[in-house]
Amino acid sequence: MEIVVRPTHISDAKALSELYSQPKAQRETLQLPLSSEAMWVKRLESMPEGVYSFVAEIDGRVVGNIGFEHAQRPRISHCGSFGLGVHDDFHGLGVASRLIETVIDLADNWLQIKRLQLEVNCDNEAAIACYKKFGFEIEGKAILSCFRDGEYSDTYYMARVKP
Repeated sequence: MEIVVRPTHISDAKALSELYSQPKAQRETLQLPLSSEAMWVKRLESMPEGVYSFVAEIDGRVVGNIGFEHAQRPRISHCGSFGLGVHDDFHGLGVASRLIETVIDLADNWLQIKRLQLEVNCDNEAAIACYKKFGFEIEGKAILSCFRDGEYSDTYYMARVKP
């Protein structure tokens, strides 16, 4: 099984709507449930400067997405952040790892980014383990920072600083 990562196209809007409508994707990302294809088209058509989006495909099917933002303000232009989602049927197959590898390559080798950062739900042990595999460390905890399933939850701030 080959995982192909490529830039996101506007024609991926329907697949992204489906991906982020999955129960795990709804719970573990900051996307709202049941997003429309039209919302994704609008988002992809109007991506601001410094924002990059990639999808992961298996057998031509979009199974993952990562959005990466390179900070544009001069004093933090050495920083980048990302969020990602994987279709519920494709967890544990290395999709997230391939997407993270893509962003790390872009950050380290092309954009001169020294610090990559993210937020992750404190109870998302699989994602935390994946991020740690790439050198991300927990820097702090944000109490009641995310609202999901009708209640507030905590998130960790994680970062990877390039030596």
